[in-house]
Formats: sequence, structure tokens, C-alpha cells
Amino acid sequence: MIRILLALALLGAGSAGAGDFPERPVLVVAPYAAGGGLDTITRTLAARLTAIWGQQVIVENRPGAGATIGTAAIAKAKPDGYTLLVASTPLGIAPVVYPNLAYDARRDFMPVALIGTTPEVLVVNPQLGVGTPGELVALGKKSSHALNFGSAGSGTLAHLAAAAFNNRTALGGAHIPYKGSNPALLDLIGGQIDWLFDTPSAVMQHARAGRLRALAIAAPQRSPQMPAIPTLAESGFPDMDYRIWMGLLAPAGTPETAVRAIETAIAGAMRDDALRANLTGQGWDIVGSLSSDFASFLDKELPKLGSAARAAGIRAD
Repeated sequence: MIRILLALALLGAGSAGAGDFPERPVLVVAPYAAGGGLDTITRTLAARLTAIWGQQVIVENRPGAGATIGTAAIAKAKPDGYTLLVASTPLGIAPVVYPNLAYDARRDFMPVALIGTTPEVLVVNPQLGVGTPGELVALGKKSSHALNFGSAGSGTLAHLAAAAFNNRTALGGAHIPYKGSNPALLDLIGGQIDWLFDTPSAVMQHARAGRLRALAIAAPQRSPQMPAIPTLAESGFPDMDYRIWMGLLAPAGTPETAVRAIETAIAGAMRDDALRANLTGQGWDIVGSLSSDFASFLDKELPKLGSAARAAGIRAD
């Protein structure tokens, strides 16, 4: 179920005292490569904010080093609301991979809004003949060979989710990292690997065509895009919550008036049909939380991601 958590009262209260922000263009830095799902959503959001504010919102891609290059740049930016960061799961994974980061994910940033989340989905090759996570585990324990799993790459959330499931169930499968989601899915379809986790947008078309079988999602609730697929908790594996998320951060010390103005604009953007269709079409559940709610989310999510990365043995390449 799509959730719009921004209170309607924010529209009036947020604008009061926000002054004329923004009075000039706003820069949004995406520390990821251009053309990906996060980039597409960021640009759709930026276009909507431009229309709302009457000031240009510029998206700049600064990828590299596990999203740490762009993130570090924003940590040092002037805290005036005119430079924002698109944050996602690497924010919690990077401190494990790069222990000498020049920034602290919570100390050096002010949460502005959580835009949306999308769950990891456990999928298998249909030729395995399993229909539930429990059946996958049972097969793995009686099989003469390990059921190996793939991922879109070492250190991705898909890797962390799969490693956690592999360890928790004692499946004993080996991790086969790929350079992206598509090659991993193609090898899964071809039978070179047995199972993996990936997003709804990546797996839905293959599942509908019968090339893959979706067993469960790693989220607290079922996905609106795959409502027939149970959660891992429903399948007997609680506390398996692995969702990619996207949010906006500002440098620490950004004035509350600027944050309130951005919150107000995001509240309006989240009602835009094009933005919502873009998000849901890629398997995202719209959130649009308040700054305080996003802060509470990060206080739980970042330590969880760090623990999962350490358990999976993630290292820099």
C-alpha cells in the first residue's frame, strides 16, 4: 500500500517562516552513475521541484568509490539548503568498506525526507522445483551440491540480503558476484546459479514469463507491485528486512527554515502523478516522510546495514 506520510498540516506550517527559499538554483548531487533507477527518480523529482519553486533544481552525478566521493563532497558543502545529497543504502555500507571516510553518515548530514523504498525479492530458477523459502532450504540441505547464489555485485544490498539468508539457514552456498543485475539474472535463468535477491523492477518481467520464480520479499509488508508474493516473515524467516531506500540529506547545520521549505515542496511533489507513476513503475513504495521520521529511520537502518556488511565480509575491491 502506497504510504504518503507527510502530514497535510506541513503544507501550511512548513511555509511559514521559510522566507523566500529558494532564491536561486538548488543543486542535488547523486553519488551514482547516470541512467540508473535512482538517477531517473532523482531527475523526475528535480523537475517537479523546479516547477513548484520556480527555481531550477540541477542534478549532478558524482559517482565513484561506493558513492563515497559525492557523499563526501556534500558533507563539506555550505549548509544553506542549496546543496542536497541523494542518499541510499551505500550510506550505511560504505563505513565498513572504507573505514577511513572523511565524513560521518549521521554527524555530518541533516535528514530532509525519505522518498521511497523497494524490497529485495528472493527468486530461484523454476527448475529447482521449489515454491517457498522453506522448500529451498530443505532442498539445499539434502542436495549433494551447494546451492550457490549470485548478486549484482559484492557489497550491494542484494549481496547483503542473500548472505544473511544463506548464513541464517546454513545453506552453505557460495556467493557469485556479477557486474550488475542483468548478468546475474541471465545466469540464474540459465541455471549457472540457483538463487539470488533482486528488486521487483528487475525480476517481475522474468517471473511473469515463467523464467524465474519469486518466493518471498525481504520487507515488513508485501510489495504493492507483487502482492501475491509473501514476505520472508510470513514464510517463517522473521527479521529479514532488506529494502533499497532513497532519501534527501543536507549538510549538518542547514537552517530549519530551509529544511521546512524543502519538506513542503516534497509534500507537493509526492502528489504528482508522473512522479508517483515513475516510483511505482520501478517497484518502489512511496514514503515521503518528514525530516524527523527520516532521522529515526536512519538511526535504525544505518547500524543494521553496517552489521550486515560486516557479517557478509564486504571489503573494498
